[in-house]
Amino acid sequence: MRALLILVTLVFILTFATYSSVVHGKNNQEKLSASGGAFGAGNSLLIAPNYQDEGFSCPLLPSCPSGPSFPLPPVPRSAEPTKESEVVSSPSNLAEGSGKYKGMILIPAGPFEMGSPDGIGRADERPWHTVYLGDFYISKHEVTNAEFCRFLNKQGEISCDGLPSVRIDDESSPIIKVAGTFQPRPGYADRPVTHISWFGASDYAQWAGGRLPTSAQWEKAALYTTITTPKDNVVLSAEEQPGPVYTSDSGVFQITGMFGSVWEWCSDWYGRDYYALSPSQNPLGPSLGQEKILRSGSWASPVSSRRIQNVHKAVPRGYYRTVGFRVVKD
Repeated sequence: MRALLILVTLVFILTFATYSSVVHGKNNQEKLSASGGAFGAGNSLLIAPNYQDEGFSCPLLPSCPSGPSFPLPPVPRSAEPTKESEVVSSPSNLAEGSGKYKGMILIPAGPFEMGSPDGIGRADERPWHTVYLGDFYISKHEVTNAEFCRFLNKQGEISCDGLPSVRIDDESSPIIKVAGTFQPRPGYADRPVTHISWFGASDYAQWAGGRLPTSAQWEKAALYTTITTPKDNVVLSAEEQPGPVYTSDSGVFQITGMFGSVWEWCSDWYGRDYYALSPSQNPLGPSLGQEKILRSGSWASPVSSRRIQNVHKAVPRGYYRTVGFRVVKD
């Protein structure tokens, strides 16, 4: 009789534990879905933020990383503080690309000064340090909606992370789908593509025979191709969107959109203290992180963001109204 009573007790305990586990698991799943976790895979580093399920699928992303900011343009190179073994950037051997590099500019191999000196910029822009990069080509303008639609119609809309590469269900998306075919909204063909995830941008770059630029490559290209130092009072379009890529402020060899058009995805993970730890040759960014680096500033950015050295960040599975990209090739 005692043995039977013990057996019944054990069965009751196991049944209750199983029920509690199921209910608890269901509640956790509901919480995960409510927080945006159901939007992607289980890697918390890549899950899109809460706004995905709250009607804010494509925010503006105008702000900079948290922390103190000095909203000043970079000091001209000639006036920057000197330091031992200072390297003077020499963009004199830039070249127009041809063949598979058509529409691109050669940024020559060599060292340059990356980041900001003490007292200028944000903490994640320091220390000011010498970086050597091999030569690379960078596209003269950001990828347009028309170009991205050609990619979507050939390769499909699902990116390498299993999610759509572009968010077309947002009313501000510059891309629509008509009869199964992706196309730019009327009047948007030559504007920079936005509402695209980092994965979608990376997939396009590989399809085009290139890749996303590293943060160091983007900064060197901006320093070498900008004719005049960007000012705080950048003239923005009256429209609440980027203008056509060919009408943006022009630099060397008519490179456009380096400032105040859209933020641009880079290949690197973001690391606040990375400059103090990074290698001096061809830095690729931290091996892992939570956000990918953005450069350039956008039409919606505050003045403190529209600077060459400014570094921003965003989750790679996010879709933003102010983020696009350009391509580099080796």
